[in-house]
Amino acid sequence: MKRLLASLLLAPLSVGIAFASVNVNTAQQSELTRVKGLDKHKAKAIIEYRAQHGAIEGFEDLEKIPGFTPEVIAKVKPEVAFTGDAYVPPPKPDKAKPKQKS
Repeated sequence: MKRLLASLLLAPLSVGIAFASVNVNTAQQSELTRVKGLDKHKAKAIIEYRAQHGAIEGFEDLEKIPGFTPEVIAKVKPEVAFTGDAYVPPPKPDKAKPKQKS
């Protein structure tokens, strides 16, 4: 009886872990590929889109990204979020000038 009660109490916790949301505006490619329905190509497309257009506001914006059909969006919908800090690309390093010989 105790085992049954313990499994019933812990079951909601395991479901919550399985459906953790990934913020498409802050996630790196490796984080995005953990979402069911997103492969490395779709994850890269998200990153490129947000670098060019800014934060992704919702599922309507996902439809604008190549490869994101209504079927793909329906598959990823339970696991993605759009809230949080928007993605800010890292600054590009300055090209170092070659040193002149004296």
